[in-house]
Amino acid sequence: MRSFKAEKTSSSDPTEKLICAIEEAAGGAFLLFGGGTLATGLGALYSIIIARLLGPELYGVYSLAFIVPGFLILFTDFGVGPALTRYIAYHTARSEESRVKSIMRTGLSFSLLTSIIVSIAGFFSASQLTRILLNRPNMLLLVSISIPLVFFQSFSAAAKCSLLGFNDMKNYAILDVVCQASRLLLGPTLILAGLSILGAFGGHVSAYMIVFILSVILIYRHYRRLKSDPNGNRENSFLENLKLMIGYGSPLYLSTTLQNILATVRGIILAYFATNLLIGNFNTALNFAVLAVLISSPISNALFPAFSKLSDNHEEARKMFTYAVKYTSTLIVPAAIFIATMSKDLVFFIYGPKYTSAPKYLTLYILNFLYASLGSIVLPSFFNGLGDTKVNLKASVIYAATFIPSAVILTYLLNVEGLLTATLVSTATSTIYSLQAAIKKYNAKPDLKNSATICASSALSATPLIPLILYSSLPNLANLTIGAILYALTYLTLAPILKAINQQDLQTLTKILTKNKPLKPIINLIASYENRILKVFPTKK
Repeated sequence: MRSFKAEKTSSSDPTEKLICAIEEAAGGAFLLFGGGTLATGLGALYSIIIARLLGPELYGVYSLAFIVPGFLILFTDFGVGPALTRYIAYHTARSEESRVKSIMRTGLSFSLLTSIIVSIAGFFSASQLTRILLNRPNMLLLVSISIPLVFFQSFSAAAKCSLLGFNDMKNYAILDVVCQASRLLLGPTLILAGLSILGAFGGHVSAYMIVFILSVILIYRHYRRLKSDPNGNRENSFLENLKLMIGYGSPLYLSTTLQNILATVRGIILAYFATNLLIGNFNTALNFAVLAVLISSPISNALFPAFSKLSDNHEEARKMFTYAVKYTSTLIVPAAIFIATMSKDLVFFIYGPKYTSAPKYLTLYILNFLYASLGSIVLPSFFNGLGDTKVNLKASVIYAATFIPSAVILTYLLNVEGLLTATLVSTATSTIYSLQAAIKKYNAKPDLKNSATICASSALSATPLIPLILYSSLPNLANLTIGAILYALTYLTLAPILKAINQQDLQTLTKILTKNKPLKPIINLIASYENRILKVFPTKK
């Protein structure tokens, strides 16, 4: 694939530049998608097996115990991880290997030191944290077993950020795959050996220990290849580097920390107002949401550098924003509606009929991804790429200010359904704020008419599935197979008829998606079908 930089200098067509930028972003997204798909698949299989072996109630307990280490991990980064990525990449591009070594020593040493301190503090305060955060003092043993995750996960996260700085996507993906494969091998084995929930925890912690060891090896390989400054120029001291890194990463840290705190708050609210059985059903539903995240996360990550390259030209960034919202909506909105429609068959096929509440929870939660039609997936990358990170921080604050009070009240009144309703309302509030900021500051707007037609096409495509959902006595797998075929055919037919996609969109999407060779035959087949529909129902120029 041609580089964006080369294309930009050789072409004077702004549209071609934008298409090239989108292609490059898509290439990065495919790379992340490949590793993420394998890791996610292994992680999903692990969750399925663990949930089936433990049952709803013990699976709820298993989910709750990780709230404490998750809370402690909040105090181990302070923005150093993203700073490692930024400054390693920055100095590597300028062949300043001595500076890279200095940054690595500072960042990784700081991560190691803080993770050790916080882990020790966690051990000594485990009893109090279990009582306060979980409202279940009898879970102290399980929480204590999970505390080493603070050390292993914190340092491994910093190591992964360093790999990103070196553009070592391969090993970045390997760490994720090794983690999930180790969990899949160790957790179920220890449960079947008779250790029950203790085995599940032992396998989980051991998997992250393996990742920690591997991350140390991978980072050391990069470090030892770096050369010291032959001129003996003075390097920044540990404190000077640390001040620089925290100064850069602190806004990102605050936003991420707020999001993690909200995840912890969500767990605490559930712990106080919901039973272990319902919490198990809730977390089962969240496991399915990864199907939508699997599409949205690589896109969001890949768009960040794409918008960064356009940061000096707001006009091109504005146009790319419109393209990006349109194309992400075309993929994510129909996927979300299909998952919501077939939630019962999805849950029962994978986890079994014991998880009676999970389909309802999945349907409610997956509706959050419909906000992709307003730009919810693209907006964070848009502002980060333009260097306007304060908007994302304010959006996180607005989400928190809306979510916490509404979640407490609605969960008390409506149980888990109330929590999910609060999530929908809070996501809408923060997305609308970010969209208003994009319009006001950069005149960046999604094509709302197109977004509406994508939503309409997706919703109407679910209509043929209604008899299947209400009356079919076929096995869940058969329902899913028939439903997927019906839904795909209906959506691919309605999208061009309702003008959700036009000839130019089809050409661009085909050009982008066929760069992934395994998908090429399928994409070409779909493109051929869409072309036939567009010839019968041509779009107005």
